[in-house]
Amino acid sequence: MAIPGLLSDRRVWKALETAAPGRVRHADVTRDAHIAAMAGRLLAETAGPLIVAGHSMGGRVAMEMARQAPARIRGLILANTGHDRQKPDELPRRMAKIAAGHRDMQAMVAAWLPPMLAPGRQADAALTEELAEMARSIGAQVHERQIRALLERPDAMDCLPGISCPVLLLAGSEDGWSPVAQHEEIAAALPCAELQVIAGAGHFLPVEKPAETAAAVAAWLARTERPQIAETPLLDRAASLRGYRLNKMAMALAEPANRAAFREDESAYLDRFGLSPRERAAVQDRNWEEMVRLGGNLFFILKISAIDPVPITAIGAAQAGMAHDDFLKQRLGKT
Repeated sequence: MAIPGLLSDRRVWKALETAAPGRVRHADVTRDAHIAAMAGRLLAETAGPLIVAGHSMGGRVAMEMARQAPARIRGLILANTGHDRQKPDELPRRMAKIAAGHRDMQAMVAAWLPPMLAPGRQADAALTEELAEMARSIGAQVHERQIRALLERPDAMDCLPGISCPVLLLAGSEDGWSPVAQHEEIAAALPCAELQVIAGAGHFLPVEKPAETAAAVAAWLARTERPQIAETPLLDRAASLRGYRLNKMAMALAEPANRAAFREDESAYLDRFGLSPRERAAVQDRNWEEMVRLGGNLFFILKISAIDPVPITAIGAAQAGMAHDDFLKQRLGKT
């Protein structure tokens, strides 16, 4: 799924059609008044697992989709995006843009667009006219609705540690609106992220550098997408990176002092390792299937069962999605 940003449509993500031909569904974010509502509607309009690409505001929608439906999101591609809430001086500037759009949309776009491009592309008449026509076609009413949604945007940093899927971040080296440092902050908060900086690109990176964007996305897809066995989580490199904190916590239980600390105060012990809310809940609920789904290595997380004794057959039953008694009878021939 390809999600455009402010004053944008499917033209922003044409490069994805080169990277993943026949697979791209272009999203519409012109109808909703809030980021969460955009994410909820896009999830409701589709079924099954998704890899979601978001540009600028669309990146915020993509991250919100991963927060709302983590089990459905298999990967995120975030280009020229951000994570913070409304800045202290942002409201008057945004409201001035809304007013300017209602007065004269063409003039507003003419003033707004050039700083969004890398300096070396601002004189490219074909590029600037393509983007300006796109922005003008969105119109002042949608512009206002999207600006107000951005003013009320959530702080994405609150949910980033819980996003366990692979994430590709694309930043333009000359993007002054969503600078590289902002993407580095997002990458640092994610369990499994890769950041690529595209030289000579501004805020409209996918349009300014379509070949580079397509190549980066295609290579990332080749690295992260693997043949799937139905209902079976695979412990590949991406899963190992996702499960680093979980596995580090479990491996630490090899030390007697840590086993004693776990028994004495499990919550305090888990606090040491910065687990995400989903990881923490999986451990405390002894949800072995979820621990594996989150990147837990079974050989590591089984150390928990040595402290809080659980029959190995009960763990096997959980992995198979079966009741313990059924597992004993059908898989082991025991009654």
